[in-house]
Amino acid sequence: MLRWWLWTERLLAGLTSLSAVISGASMALLIALVFGNMAGRYVFGVGTTWLQELEMYVLALTVMTSIAYAMRHDDHVRIDIFYSQLSHTGRLWLDSLTMLFIALPIAVLVLYYSWPYVQTSWARGERSPNAGGLPWRFLPKGMILVGFALIFAEALRQAMSGFRRLFFHYRRPGQPVAPGS
Repeated sequence: MLRWWLWTERLLAGLTSLSAVISGASMALLIALVFGNMAGRYVFGVGTTWLQELEMYVLALTVMTSIAYAMRHDDHVRIDIFYSQLSHTGRLWLDSLTMLFIALPIAVLVLYYSWPYVQTSWARGERSPNAGGLPWRFLPKGMILVGFALIFAEALRQAMSGFRRLFFHYRRPGQPVAPGS
C-alpha cells in the first residue's frame, strides 16, 4: 500500500515538475513575442493582429501551467490568521484537509463547468473576430482544463503527502506499515 502511495505521489510530483518546465519555456516565449511585437510596431512600423493574439494564447499557457507549480512550492496566496499559530502537526492537518475538501472539489467543479465551454468552442470552430487573427480559439480556452487538471493533481499530491506524513509518522520503529506492503 505504501509503495503504491509513494509511486502515485512521485507521479503527481513529476506532472507538476513538467508543468513548471512548460510554464518557464512559455514565459520565455512570451517575453520574446512581446519584444518582437513591440520591435515590429515601433521600429519597423508593422503591427500584426496574429502576433498579439499569439501572446494571449501563450499567456494562457503560462498562467495555467504555473499555478500548480506555485502550489507545490507554497508560493500562492494564503490567509495566515491561524496558520502560524498551529503546530507542525496542526499545519499538516489543515493543509491536507484544505486540499481534500476545498482545492480538489473546486478543481473538479471548474473542470466540469469549463468542459462544455471548451467543447462548444471546438465544435463551432471558433476563430478570432479580428481580421488576420488566429483560428483555434479553443486552445486558450482549453488551457482552463489543463490548468485545473494540474491543480487537481497537485492538490491530490499534497493531500496524499500530508496524510502519509501524518499517519505513517506516528508508527513505532520496526512496526510494519500495513500488511503486505
